Amino acid sequence: WMDDDLVNDITPKLLGKRPNTYTYTKALAESVVQQEGAKLNIAIVRPSIIGASWKEPFPGWIDNFNGPSGIFIAAGKGILRTMRASNNALADLVPIDVVVNMTLAAAWYSGINR
Repeated sequence: WMDDDLVNDITPKLLGKRPNTYTYTKALAESVVQQEGAKLNIAIVRPSIIGASWKEPFPGWIDNFNGPSGIFIAAGKGILRTMRASNNALADLVPIDVVVNMTLAAAWYSGINR
């Protein structure tokens, strides 16, 4: 219902120090969960970029080509031959099996230790 000019004007003010609308909407959702779920056992799990598995179900398992997996596969097949990057950049990846185990542990802990 807002025109583009209004959206462009208010977006920087809404974002504040957040880098983009994705992180802003995540923060809004977490705020609603914290306020409305005060009487519930809740755990918010926020992993970084999720990559292929470390151990389970087997090393390197992945079920999609999203995110870094697509880049790795394209490079491995020779489709992606060059990519602009910084030598000082770090890829903050976490294996999917670690995320699943952490999520289960957080749910258990939240259920036991409200």
